[in-house]
Amino acid sequence: MSGLKLSRSLGFWAAYSTSVGLVVSGTAMVALANGYGVSGPAFSLVALGALLVILCVALSYSELAAMLPGSGMVGEYTLPALGKLPALFAVLAGYIVLVGTDGGTNMIIGGQSLERLTGWPWYLFSLGILAVLVAINLKGVEVFGRVQTTLAISMMLMLGLVGVWGLTGIGTEPLLAVQPDFSPVPWREQVGHLSLAIWLFIGMEFVAPLAEEVRHPGRTIPLAMIFGCGSIWLVDLLFGLSITRYIGLDELAASTIPHVDGAAAMLGAPGLIVMGGISILAAVTTCDTYLVAVPRMLYGLSREGLLPKIFCWLHPTARTPWFGIFFVVGLIMIVLLYAMANRADIGLITMMISVACTTWLMSYVIAQVDVLVLRKRYPQAERPFRTPFYPVPQVVGIGACLYMIGSLVSDGQVLLIAVVCSALIVAFGVVYLNKTGQALFTPLPLEEVLRRIEARAESADGAARTPVSLQAAQLKLE
Repeated sequence: MSGLKLSRSLGFWAAYSTSVGLVVSGTAMVALANGYGVSGPAFSLVALGALLVILCVALSYSELAAMLPGSGMVGEYTLPALGKLPALFAVLAGYIVLVGTDGGTNMIIGGQSLERLTGWPWYLFSLGILAVLVAINLKGVEVFGRVQTTLAISMMLMLGLVGVWGLTGIGTEPLLAVQPDFSPVPWREQVGHLSLAIWLFIGMEFVAPLAEEVRHPGRTIPLAMIFGCGSIWLVDLLFGLSITRYIGLDELAASTIPHVDGAAAMLGAPGLIVMGGISILAAVTTCDTYLVAVPRMLYGLSREGLLPKIFCWLHPTARTPWFGIFFVVGLIMIVLLYAMANRADIGLITMMISVACTTWLMSYVIAQVDVLVLRKRYPQAERPFRTPFYPVPQVVGIGACLYMIGSLVSDGQVLLIAVVCSALIVAFGVVYLNKTGQALFTPLPLEEVLRRIEARAESADGAARTPVSLQAAQLKLE
């Protein structure tokens, strides 16, 4: 089925909902409410700092996605910059580990929210909704676009409205007798919470793998990521500030589902129902985003010869990467089955978040290095989107990501798991590339990567791109 192409049928709102669908996740809401619990209202400023960092990263992904609009995302961006082994590591470390940790924990949080509301065992919801989402994604990307747009925008509106409601104080539970200090901990400690705040924006770049299925990717993808990050921060600000007026910071910091407890303290039973519903929607949109984005990353890598060819097989009718979808389901099921056999508590969730965040930030560093290398190596290449104030965003973004990685791995258990996962990925990459006769660190020519992407992608429907045969003549190598 190698002659089939992914269908280019998604517009801005589908791209936007993909960008925010993973960000407003169950684990992100736990991190949000927990952050306000440990930092107080000052967490708003910490989150603002994280927003500035993530916007630096988003600018890099925007330039790369517009320049190399392929479904392999950071893997394809890294091929002409650093070579095949770094490309493989960037995807597997950043996103396969993420799916295997955050995907399952989000389904746990959604299931526990439903259990809190109904008393039904959490795993019934988790397994049931996973089956439904698999069926939706196997049907095709057009179905995904309609479902994801509706769920993600509804969830954003609900979370924002709850925050505004709490800030007005109309019809809410009584305020705390003593309002919390703006910053209950020293500002040096507040800076250390940046690695917690960055999780609020986890996965905003998940729209990039849809570059072969988004109309006008050079314009749509940057706008979706930037607008998505800004709207996420605003909604989180409204909700976070509102709950600190109704529940003690110590209670928030100690809770396993602090966002639900905060809403219940603010609005009573209606708050419990509304936030429980938002948590369920968050689990759905997060899992849906993983099922649509990660299989397409694997599809792009397989087309480049970095993974077995089974990952680039498309269903002849739906034109979706079925094997990649079932592979992602397998990763999520590992965590779900482990949680079902053991205790699915906050310790498991926070550990998964820390490990995922560590390897995810490694991938961010590689993507930003890609921009620096490609700007140097191919200064005249066509770039439908160019990073403003280059290279300041890249330098700031790389420095901040390295700082946060250092903060996360100060926990010995997180360091051990992250090192083991990274070592296994590197070992797989070295063995597979050597076995298939591929160089580990030799970059591919940019025009070759572009040619492969354009050969397998449908027309961008009028998006301004120079044909690769002409563009190759314009490239100036060092």
